[in-house]
Amino acid sequence: MLRRTAAVAFVVASLMAVISPSASSQSKPLAYSNYLPPTHASNRYALEPLFDTVRKETNGSLKIELHPGGVLVGGKGTASAIRDGLVDGGFIVSLYHQNEIPLNTLMSDLALLAEDPLSAMGAVNETVLLGCDECLREYRKYKTVYLGAYATTPYVLMCKTPVAGLADLKGLKMRAAGTVYGRWAAKMGGVPVNIPNAEAYEALERGQLDCMIGALSWMQTLSLWDVTKNAIDLPMGAYLGGAFLAFNERSWKAIKESDREVLVKHVPAALAALAVGYVKDDEDVKSQGRSKGVEIRQPDAALKKLLEEHREAEIQAAIEAARKRGVKDPEPLARTFVEKLKKWKAIVAETGTDQAKFEQALRREIYDKVKF
Repeated sequence: MLRRTAAVAFVVASLMAVISPSASSQSKPLAYSNYLPPTHASNRYALEPLFDTVRKETNGSLKIELHPGGVLVGGKGTASAIRDGLVDGGFIVSLYHQNEIPLNTLMSDLALLAEDPLSAMGAVNETVLLGCDECLREYRKYKTVYLGAYATTPYVLMCKTPVAGLADLKGLKMRAAGTVYGRWAAKMGGVPVNIPNAEAYEALERGQLDCMIGALSWMQTLSLWDVTKNAIDLPMGAYLGGAFLAFNERSWKAIKESDREVLVKHVPAALAALAVGYVKDDEDVKSQGRSKGVEIRQPDAALKKLLEEHREAEIQAAIEAARKRGVKDPEPLARTFVEKLKKWKAIVAETGTDQAKFEQALRREIYDKVKF
């Protein structure tokens, strides 16, 4: 019996040595998981070019293989997969791990404060990397090295019927992910519905949804412009935070120092490309949408005022949510993030969407000051 147990243990250990990416030597590609589809902006603008550049600059010494579309692990399982070494790295979405990384989730809960991907990206990365040791410790508990986060373009309201203000929205069923957007949908008089993006097209087609709260680029990437011809041009916050670039500690340490330096050197460029790429995708939809019959309307004064008031209330709501998740003193982090967001709005007012200038700002203000 003992011999049989030992034999089984040997076989299992041998298999793990073969399939576990973290056990791989540097000559083998590191496995990086992103649950988002291959065509998503995060893959096209950031991860694919980043990993390709690193491979070339290290002469193949560091190879990172991107696995998009959740083929290795879904979004909800990424944090534990990195911790356990089932993948070498991946995109950790804070909203899927609210209790495990409550401080980092606090910033994601301030989503409605975000007005553009550049300033939000700058603010969250400076807050985590330079102003919140406890945020980094939350990731270290998951044996994870945090390199950076991202933010989407502002969410807008896209509906099947013409909409412009509060009077048009009462009773409409709105796809609203998470509690933050659930509250906002209800505040507008709508009925929040939490379903995956992948099911949105069919839900709109069947009448299970009337509207979507999301990035305008989804009109194209999810083909929503086939079933939603109306949008309100009012920024309703955005997704931000989490760990877009994150690696298993063991895998990270297995990379030789010179190769790690190459990877870190190109992180600001990848993040800048993603932020500017998101903006480009939205602009493409605005121009192409006309041929699809899409109408983008300005919001009425009542809706703009409601959003402004709701944003202020969301700060306290995020603080209270963090307390419920076990954070003893969440106010300082909330204040820091709000201050950094103000700072980065001023920076972006100068850089605009000039990718090179924004990359330089990320380096100057954050990445030149961090040792990974």
